[in-house]
Amino acid sequence: MATVLKNGVVIDGTGKGPIPNGFVVINGDKIEAVGPLTEFDPTAFEGPDHEVIDVGSKVIMPGLINAHAHLNNMWAKGTYQERAAQPITWLVLRAARNALLALQDGMTTVRDMASKEGTNLTIKKAVSEGMIVGPRVVACGQAICMTGGHGYQKAIEADGPDEVRKAARRLLKAGADFIKLMASDGLDQLQESPPPQLSEDEMRAAFEEAKKAGKKTTVHAHPPAAIRAAVAAGVDCVEHGGLMDKETADLLAREGVYLVPTVGEAWGVAYRGVELGRPAWLIEACRQRLEPRMKTFELSVQAGIKMAVGTDVSASMALEMELMQRGGLSAMEVLVAATRNGAEVCDLADQIGTLEVGKLADLIVIDGNPLKNMGDMRKVDLVFKEGKMYRPADLAKATGIHIPLP
Repeated sequence: MATVLKNGVVIDGTGKGPIPNGFVVINGDKIEAVGPLTEFDPTAFEGPDHEVIDVGSKVIMPGLINAHAHLNNMWAKGTYQERAAQPITWLVLRAARNALLALQDGMTTVRDMASKEGTNLTIKKAVSEGMIVGPRVVACGQAICMTGGHGYQKAIEADGPDEVRKAARRLLKAGADFIKLMASDGLDQLQESPPPQLSEDEMRAAFEEAKKAGKKTTVHAHPPAAIRAAVAAGVDCVEHGGLMDKETADLLAREGVYLVPTVGEAWGVAYRGVELGRPAWLIEACRQRLEPRMKTFELSVQAGIKMAVGTDVSASMALEMELMQRGGLSAMEVLVAATRNGAEVCDLADQIGTLEVGKLADLIVIDGNPLKNMGDMRKVDLVFKEGKMYRPADLAKATGIHIPLP
């Protein structure tokens, strides 16, 4: 059965200008046609086997790709230690609920950046086999950190190149889609710019294994020294970059390394920390970092670093996208970051991220126009994942709650 969306403003995710009166034809799980209505032949889609939806000037765009998420930890209350200590069974149940919430928010793909005992690989399998409803999951299993390093509660602890290499091999054997290393402490624990938590040689060992398996690599890194060591070791992407300086930003741009900045995490904690049960010291630390965090992001924009959009655990896609625009990206650049660029980071650019013939029919309909007001990204009207339509209101009934939007 074919589905036709017509009379919409089509933003295809490539960065090209919008098509004011456009259409998209979905046939099965693929996009069959896309373009202006002047190229549309409605007689080709008449009859009971076809559904035509007039979206009435709403925006039709690719499904959102959250390039930095933790499904078992998002939209959860308590301190990091309290959440990390929760039983695996509870974390898996939360991840299943959050998969529904993510789809409701317009995410058709989520890049899960580490979970306790690698349960994000279980969630990925459950979604792909239709056991639960949710966005496509691209997962690393667990991160790799030094003994006692940042995030050790849900990571594999390893010291020295040989141990790190073995840890990477274990993750690849388990089915990891990419390898993530913890190259520094968390932003809220860093007062200055300490050396990396993993050495360049340790990181290189893991990256070599990933590349042999044809997999992407990334690092959690805030200070310049950690970021530069990761680049020297051959990393593909950097998460956060909260203490980026101009020299390091220029390096990432020159080497073509992606950045997923997650600027909204600090805002989520600063303004919703009490509601989320975060400790008072963390709320205050995030409030103090809001202005310098934005200045750091502006350096990244000015350097021309390629970026994707990620929420981490306390923000929404709409908030993250609003902040990225405030930090200097154009509205169209933000939309491309949330779609095409996210697909590149996930190594799925040949399948998703843009509205092009032959790609998977992952798309959303927005009741507004984010090119004029990025806040309209909160108004997701319809979600299509691989051609199947979901209504956010119906997904909200399944969970009994609506996404807490900052």
